[in-house]
Amino acid sequence: MTAKKAMKGATKRKVKVFLILLVCSFGAWLISKLSETYTERITFELIFTNSPDTLMLMNSSEKEITLDVRGSGWQFLSSRFTSGELTIDLERVAYNDKNFYLPNQDYRDQIEAALPGDMSIVQMADETLLLYFSRLISKKLPVEPNVGIDLAQNFLLEGPLRILPDSVVLTGPQQELDTLVKVYTEKVELTEIDGNISRTLKLVKPQSLLNTSYNIEQVQLSADVFRFSEKILEIAVEVVNLPEGTQIRTFPNNVEVLCKAKLEILKDLAPTDFKVIADLKEAQENSSFLPIRLVKQPERVPSAQLLQNRVEFILKRE
Repeated sequence: MTAKKAMKGATKRKVKVFLILLVCSFGAWLISKLSETYTERITFELIFTNSPDTLMLMNSSEKEITLDVRGSGWQFLSSRFTSGELTIDLERVAYNDKNFYLPNQDYRDQIEAALPGDMSIVQMADETLLLYFSRLISKKLPVEPNVGIDLAQNFLLEGPLRILPDSVVLTGPQQELDTLVKVYTEKVELTEIDGNISRTLKLVKPQSLLNTSYNIEQVQLSADVFRFSEKILEIAVEVVNLPEGTQIRTFPNNVEVLCKAKLEILKDLAPTDFKVIADLKEAQENSSFLPIRLVKQPERVPSAQLLQNRVEFILKRE
């Protein structure tokens, strides 16, 4: 049994020695091969940076470039783990009578500088890299709140909604901004409001604005809300466009206007603060009624409403 164990141990040692020699031999062969120089064709995706401030890159004549590159096996082995991208700086972009372009020598120098180690270009396409820009413009547009407000019973808004800031500056290609006249906020529904409003609203960017930026992303919405009181005033009806030599009488002569405002404002209201007219030109043929309109009311009264929309009339010749 002892002799068999000795023979088995010797066999294992021989196998280990053989494997070590095999690995060393393969390693030496691999190092030799990786130290040799090779030429290989590699394709890189082009990534453009540093466009001129007044221009936006929309497209280019080349999205990628294929190069015949010379380097050692070690260099090619390490380059396998790169992103496969080459960054091209557009700071030196030039312009002729028709196109923007990157001069060939600058283009080649940048590619060579981006290659790892001592790799060099054996061959690359000698085509001019054309660049298609759109000129950037700035446009100031008003902000329109997309807000629905449902006030609680006996409450009114005092004045219009306030937006701060009330405008936004858009910067982008002219073709994207030409038709825009305003910018909207996100849609918000406010219900049962019985106090002053203060909300932060995001601005909505249309899907068509692919290359446009806003100088702000949100605005502040505010409004004053108050509990109102009511008062009814009788206002004389004034007839306009009455032909010469004609008299008119309306029934009734006075109409009621329902006013909603703060109590201290209602106390000071007088019929002379309002004006109701009936335009004879608006009379319908064979009708004895005239429509009436409230054409004047104090600015401090947020709500004033006629309680009827027409009066009867009779015309008499003088």
